[in-house]
Amino acid sequence: MKKILIIVILSLFLLTGCFNLNIRKDVVKTSYGTYRIDNLVARADHSTKDKVFYTLEKDKNAKLPDNISVNMGTNRYRKEDHVLFRKAIQQQLLMQIGKDASLNGIGLTTTKNNIVYKFVITKKDDKTEITQFYIIGDYKYVLVHETNFSKNPSLNTAAYNIVDTFEWK
Repeated sequence: MKKILIIVILSLFLLTGCFNLNIRKDVVKTSYGTYRIDNLVARADHSTKDKVFYTLEKDKNAKLPDNISVNMGTNRYRKEDHVLFRKAIQQQLLMQIGKDASLNGIGLTTTKNNIVYKFVITKKDDKTEITQFYIIGDYKYVLVHETNFSKNPSLNTAAYNIVDTFEWK
């Protein structure tokens, strides 16, 4: 009798949605928004409270792994002034990289309707590829920074998935 009662109660929980079995472990909730980290693990040894570093599962113990960091920053631009923000970031990056690297950039809109600027920096001497995605908000942005030493396409996909699934809080 007790077993039947337990089965009935569990069935009611499942049918009414009170018991959620679809808890996603790959969704990260922050003070500024949420995003998915498909196939990534956090690296606590490199992360701070303001910037989280992720690597692919296979690189979780590597000393110098391909990696992605995520953090929020503030700026003086409204979301509507995103072109001015892009110009400022582009100018800053050009000054920082100098002549030893190339810079390419594009703008895009995610499936969550976020405006994003993507800059790819390729170092000429060692072919390291750095990709920076700036997700634009009002007087703020989220930077998803990918450092890809091995040019691993799985890391590129994981970084883009963070960007594409990001939702502001």
